[in-house]
Amino acid sequence: MSSAGLRRACAAAVLSILAGGPATAQSFNQFFAFGDSTVDSGWYKNAAPNSTSAIFNRDFAIAVNQGAGAATTSPGLVSAQYLAGRFGLAANPANQPGGTDYATGGARDAAFNVGFGNQGAVPTVTQIGSYLGANGGVANGNALYLISSGGNDVLYATGNLPAAAQSAYVTTAANTLVVSITQLAQAGARYILVPDQPQSIFGNTASRALAASYNDSLWGGLAAAHVNFVPVDVNAMYRAITSNFSEFGLVAGAGPACTQPAGVSSGWASLCSATSTISTLVSPNAAQTHLLADDLHLATAGQQILSDYEYSLIVAPSEISLLAEAPLKTRAALVETIFNQIAISQRQRGVGTYNVWTSGDLSSLAMQSGSAGFPNDPGVPVSGSVGVDYAVAAGWLVGGAIAVDTTTQTFSLGGNFLQNEFAASGFAAFNKGPLWADIVGSFGALQDNVDRVVPIGITSQANTGQTYGTNVSLAAEGGYNFFAGQITHGPVAGMVLQQVHIDGYTETDSFSAIGGFTALSFGSQVRNSAVSVLGYEAGADIGIWHPFAKLTWNHELASTDRSVTAALTSVSAPAYSMPAIAPGADWATATMGASVAIRRGVTAYATFYSQIGQSNVT
Repeated sequence: MSSAGLRRACAAAVLSILAGGPATAQSFNQFFAFGDSTVDSGWYKNAAPNSTSAIFNRDFAIAVNQGAGAATTSPGLVSAQYLAGRFGLAANPANQPGGTDYATGGARDAAFNVGFGNQGAVPTVTQIGSYLGANGGVANGNALYLISSGGNDVLYATGNLPAAAQSAYVTTAANTLVVSITQLAQAGARYILVPDQPQSIFGNTASRALAASYNDSLWGGLAAAHVNFVPVDVNAMYRAITSNFSEFGLVAGAGPACTQPAGVSSGWASLCSATSTISTLVSPNAAQTHLLADDLHLATAGQQILSDYEYSLIVAPSEISLLAEAPLKTRAALVETIFNQIAISQRQRGVGTYNVWTSGDLSSLAMQSGSAGFPNDPGVPVSGSVGVDYAVAAGWLVGGAIAVDTTTQTFSLGGNFLQNEFAASGFAAFNKGPLWADIVGSFGALQDNVDRVVPIGITSQANTGQTYGTNVSLAAEGGYNFFAGQITHGPVAGMVLQQVHIDGYTETDSFSAIGGFTALSFGSQVRNSAVSVLGYEAGADIGIWHPFAKLTWNHELASTDRSVTAALTSVSAPAYSMPAIAPGADWATATMGASVAIRRGVTAYATFYSQIGQSNVT
């Protein structure tokens, strides 16, 4: 093939491959809720309750017409709706067109309410069965599932069973729900939140003990069944709020936000709204200043706090996965620096001569999940390096370099992580006629200081921690040069292999003195990368100037399908895993620069280096 034909073939290959599509990232395309009134967004608005209390049935019908109908301070939403909205989704009642919230106020885990509470309540396991049955036994693997149930089983046991039978009852209820959730997971559900029963909200010691027993059976049973789920420690959230109401903008000892209707003994939040004549707010701003709407259910402020907490548990692993992604980009910049320096060092060198060089780099780096509701982390990496090389023979060069880089990547939810790296590199190069090849091996030690801020209601809770890691890489490039007068050009191909390891660590939260609940423990991470390089480069000699440019296509050959493991620090609970961010597998890299011979033996150069078109990375 002629040189012109080879150039055209290389250019065509680069352009055709650049059209590759982005990698898929974690995303939710539906939201489903199952359980009781804690997540019921209005089931009975279209299906009148069949309560054991005729007064409640009468009042509910009136209250719905006046804007009530969900167990909170209407028109505020329940936590399920706020959480779904964070990802651009809805949680409308499943008995409405397009609704995906199957939760039914008064529901017990498996038993129908005969002689207890709302006899029209659909048990939680029946709700899950109805969803699977309507979808051919297959669960949407890209949906977010929230399952909040068990409170009515605890209340039923303490109010209707002898003390000797209560523990066995709640354990059986929890185990039955475990089976149903396991079936949901086996049907394809991957992202499942399971809150505990907050012992502190129950009014007597017996109910609190039963709630604790129920939680142990539910979470323990799911762990034994190897179900990956996100445990939500609502009990710890209550402890934190009630330890410092004012921190959350709430009034201590304020009682329910809604007035208690005559003849209704408990759980009257679904009768309450700002305009209801059955149960109204005790003050105009009660929905935002009171924790509870009635004696059991959260007011609007509490619902928002709970959804914020649940949201933080979902996205935290994605945020922390960025610790293993940032070193890939800073190392790629270091490798490109050394490759550029090799080209300068090889120009007009005599055998047996040394060259000492130094370089600095200032960059902009932003990474994101690419999915609605997930945070990102813009930052400004800065690095400096110094190296020495030696011409061992005609066309042969060996050398070494040390580099220090630092970047503060800002979490879009608040806080940041400061990542410092000290790296040592060795390199060798060959240049003989039209053929050339470079190889660079590097080892870096990483240190991360993490400040992950979690917005909870009106508060911003800082969770800090420190961890360490390593980055090992091997990069090689080679090519063939065509010479046309003062211009040199030709194809280039290569590979960059990296393995980043980040140690696990445990956060300390700013609310620990009063029962903080947002801090997490994170497991270790390994990010493998194998990036192929194919492109074209050119340079010219114009007096003392040597401008150069390179355009390559890069493709990630290693899988980016990995997860990050997290665990609660507020209570002993099973660890859970969520997907890391998934950067795009294809992108272009453009390098443009120029070197100038200042005087004999002294050369300076400047380079602009940019990635183009990689999804989720800028």
